[in-house]
Amino acid sequence: MNRQPQPAQKKYFFEKGYKDLKNTIKGAWIRNFESILRCRDRISAAAEKGAIRTILSFIQNVFSMFVISVCGTLITVLISTINIIILLVCACAVYIVLLLVWAIDRIYLWKNKIFVACDQCKERSLIPAYICPNCGAKHTKLVPGSYGIFKRTCSGTGGQVCGEKLPATFFNGRQKLAAECPACGNPLTTSNSSIGNETRPICIPVVGGRSVGKTAFITAFSKEFIETVVPSKSWEVEFYNREKAAIYKEIEQDYQTGSTRMTARSNDLNQASAISFSFFLKGRNLKPPRLIHIYDIAGEVFTDNSENEVQKQYEYCQGIVLILDPFSIPEIRYRYEELLEPEDIAGIGNANINSIADTFFNKLREVIGLSDNKLLNIPIAVVINKIDAAGLNQDIGELAVNKLKKKDPEKYKDFYDVQDYLCRKFLIENGMGNFVNGICNKFKNNRFFACSAIGHTRDKGSYMPKGIMAPMEWIFRYADPKIGKVWRNNEFTKVPFAVNGMPQED
Repeated sequence: MNRQPQPAQKKYFFEKGYKDLKNTIKGAWIRNFESILRCRDRISAAAEKGAIRTILSFIQNVFSMFVISVCGTLITVLISTINIIILLVCACAVYIVLLLVWAIDRIYLWKNKIFVACDQCKERSLIPAYICPNCGAKHTKLVPGSYGIFKRTCSGTGGQVCGEKLPATFFNGRQKLAAECPACGNPLTTSNSSIGNETRPICIPVVGGRSVGKTAFITAFSKEFIETVVPSKSWEVEFYNREKAAIYKEIEQDYQTGSTRMTARSNDLNQASAISFSFFLKGRNLKPPRLIHIYDIAGEVFTDNSENEVQKQYEYCQGIVLILDPFSIPEIRYRYEELLEPEDIAGIGNANINSIADTFFNKLREVIGLSDNKLLNIPIAVVINKIDAAGLNQDIGELAVNKLKKKDPEKYKDFYDVQDYLCRKFLIENGMGNFVNGICNKFKNNRFFACSAIGHTRDKGSYMPKGIMAPMEWIFRYADPKIGKVWRNNEFTKVPFAVNGMPQED
C-alpha cells in the first residue's frame, strides 16, 4: 500500500521476515548438502588407511549419505515448510489487521470528506506530507502500511538515524504533526495548532472582472459571518495561519472605512495569483472542523487568463460566486450613468460580461473538462453587485421584490425566488440573454442574487452591506448539510421557478 519510498523502517513481516525465511531455508539446504560432501570426503580419506578400513568406511559413509539424502532432505523440507507456514500465518494475521486499520482510516477520511486543498498551488491531496518533529524528515504517505500499522519509526534524513515514533492513523494523533503540501511544499498548519491537519475543506472561488466588487464582497461576507453568524450559532473561528489573520485585520480596517483593496496582481511566478482568505470553523456539530477557503483573484488576471498557477480549486470547490457589475453593461450604463456619483463612475468595470463568462467557461473546460453537453453539479451564485447606486434597488433589490410579492402574493411567495426572477429578467432585458442561457446550460444548480457589498459609494463611511449573506448561505447549504442545518437565516426553495428560463407573466 506504500509504494513510494518513505524515510522509515519497514516492519518485520513486510521485508526482513521474508529475508530471514529465505536465509534459514537456504542455510538448511546448504548444511544438508555439506553433510553429504563430508561423507564423500571421509570415503576418500579412508582409502589411504588400508583395504578393510576403506571398505568399512565406504559402507558406513554411503549409508550415511543415503540417510542424509533421504531423511535429511525430508526433515529439511518439513522444517522449511513449518517455517513458511508459521511466517505466513503470522503475516496473514498482520495483513488482516493492517487491512482493517487502513480501511478504518480511509473510510474516516472519505466519510468526513477530509482532504488537503493547498491555498498556494491549489493541488488536492488526500493527506499532507507530515514532518518528523525530531529530524524534519517528510513522510508523504503516513498511513497504515508496510512501515507500520499504528506507528512508524522514522529513519531520518541525510544518513542521520532518527528513531522517532510517528502516529500513522487519525485516531492516534497523526493530524497533530506539522505538515506541508506534498505537491509544492507550502507549509500548512503547525503542530501548535489546536485544529490539526485533517479537516474538511469548503472551497468557494469568488470570480469576476476587474472592479466588479469581488474583494468588497469577500470583505463584507467575512466580517459579517465571523462577527455575527458564528457567535449566533455557537461556533468558533481560528485563522489558518498568521498570514490569514493579517488579512482579516485588513478586512476589519476596510470594513470600518468603507474602502476596499484592489486584489494584487503578483508578477512573481512563484506566488499564487488566487489569494485565499482561510479560517477554521469549529463547533459541537462540526466534527472534524471545517477549513473555509474563500478565493479572490485580480480581475485583470482572471480576464486575461494570465494566472501564475492552474486554478485547480474548480475541480473540488463546493460552490462558485460570480460577481457582476451591472454598470459594465452598456445599456444599463447609458440609462443610469447620470445618476451615479463620480466615484461610482470611476469604479465601473470595463470588461464585457459575455467575454468574462466565455473566459470562465474556458477555464472550467481546461481544469475540469467541462463539456457543452454536460451540466455541472457545482452550485453557482450569480450576484449582481452595486444595487445601492442609481436606484437599482427598485429594479432588483428588496424594494422591487416586495413590490412584486405584494402585487401577486399567490404567484410570488418566496423572496429569493422572486429576486432570482427579477435578476434574470433585468439581465435579459438589457442584452444579456446569452449570458443567462450560458449559466443555465452549464450549471445544474444556479441562482441569481442582487447585493450591495459596501452599501454606499466607496470611502463614504463604514460598510452597510445588503444581500451579501444570502448567496453564501445558499452555497453553504450545498457544501455542508451540517452547517446548512444550523445556518438557516434564510429559506430557499429547492429550484427557483425561473431556473430553466423566464416564467410567463399572467
